[in-house]
Amino acid sequence: MGTGQTIRCKHCGTEFMNLVGFGFMGQFDCEDGMCHIETETAIRCPQCMKRLNNTPEEFEEQVVGHLLWD
Repeated sequence: MGTGQTIRCKHCGTEFMNLVGFGFMGQFDCEDGMCHIETETAIRCPQCMKRLNNTPEEFEEQVVGHLLWD
């Protein structure tokens, strides 16, 4: 199973896809529609390189859309 999000960076406004699965490191654990967001491993904006997941709440504020696949 894989997961992904479209994220809009709150620092610079860059929008990008963050994909997990198929060889990517697992940073999200989704079960019953609830997703745990990993905060120990940094998710960084590819443009400004600022960390986007200091807290789960901070990360969720920047998520524009979710994608789940089997």
